[in-house]
Amino acid sequence: MKRGGRRLALAALLCSATAAPAQEAPLVFIAPANHTLPFVDLQRGQLAGGILKDLGEAIAERVGRKPAFLVVPSKRVSAALDAGEADVLCYTAPRWIDATHIRWSRPVFDYMGVVARRADAPPLQQLSQLQDERIGTVAGYRYLEVEAALGPRFQRDDAPDMGRNLAKLTAGRVRYAMTEKLTLAYAMRESPAPGPQLALTTVSYPTHCVFSTRRNLPLTALDKAVEALVADGSIERILARYR
Repeated sequence: MKRGGRRLALAALLCSATAAPAQEAPLVFIAPANHTLPFVDLQRGQLAGGILKDLGEAIAERVGRKPAFLVVPSKRVSAALDAGEADVLCYTAPRWIDATHIRWSRPVFDYMGVVARRADAPPLQQLSQLQDERIGTVAGYRYLEVEAALGPRFQRDDAPDMGRNLAKLTAGRVRYAMTEKLTLAYAMRESPAPGPQLALTTVSYPTHCVFSTRRNLPLTALDKAVEALVADGSIERILARYR
């Protein structure tokens, strides 16, 4: 979405939230623009589907609010939360966010970082085998475990988003690419054989939802909603739709 379009979308969301009574104001969820399916399906700059849309709708329903979704460039996500431009971001972790005016939910589901390989690329047993190998990456992402293992011999080949990163792999521009397990599983399901393959798991840690404390949010109710969605299996059912 162009900058002017993003400003109009943000203005419309904020106006609707201001005009409605507090109990009816929509919950504005961030959709980072560098995600792809299964997390984000962007159509003409708007969120049309994916895990983040399903999760946002489920949380909003539990607290009796309508959901709205704001597409934000990845480099502006922390600033948008800090400034109160949106209410909630899900599928994130403390290492990804540099913001002060926020509150974290309980863990929701795990992020699992993986290396994907082309079917004709050699299998991997450890990250050190990727020294001096050009590796598909996403601009703005830090791969701390890979940086630690490879140091200056980590050769990044950045793409603007996750989808185009895996597209480079499929097209043969790189033999290996850094991605995430759910994203890779979705790509393997959707790609004609032989599609990308799982080469190596690099890291695993929990992800959360994070709420902007700049907004007038029912934080206790949001915490309870996330806890209930995890406890009753709703989160797992959402994820299962895309596996």
